[in-house]
Amino acid sequence: MSDTTAGAFAYRVLLRVVVSGAVGAVLLAAWIWAYRGGVLDRVVNETSLSEFLLLVVIGLPVALLLSALLAGPVLWLLKVRPVWPVVLIGPVLLGLAHYFKLQERFSWLGDRWTVLTILAGLSYGLAGLLTAPTMLRRDE
Repeated sequence: MSDTTAGAFAYRVLLRVVVSGAVGAVLLAAWIWAYRGGVLDRVVNETSLSEFLLLVVIGLPVALLLSALLAGPVLWLLKVRPVWPVVLIGPVLLGLAHYFKLQERFSWLGDRWTVLTILAGLSYGLAGLLTAPTMLRRDE
């Protein structure tokens, strides 16, 4: 790999990381807006316990699938290729960050929602970085 080719690849990786992170943050910000705006709150408050369990068991996976279906085309339109590794790994990394309560450890950055949005951006950005070698296979 020559210096110009290496520089071009590094630029493409940086762009992949930044765009992936921005899409992840905006996607979570949209979910937070829907929740805090009362759209999701009304659904949760108007359900019984059994309906709430159905919402968690069925609604949460559907929400994750919907997020992946939204993130994929947006990333593709923004020229992130291949998209599927970011779409699959980004939510897993965000789930791990949430599981390990990183939003509490970074509470000095802002309120819970701000920190979660930052973590979503970092998760998707990290997914873009970790999966950058898939770009090499696509170019060959």
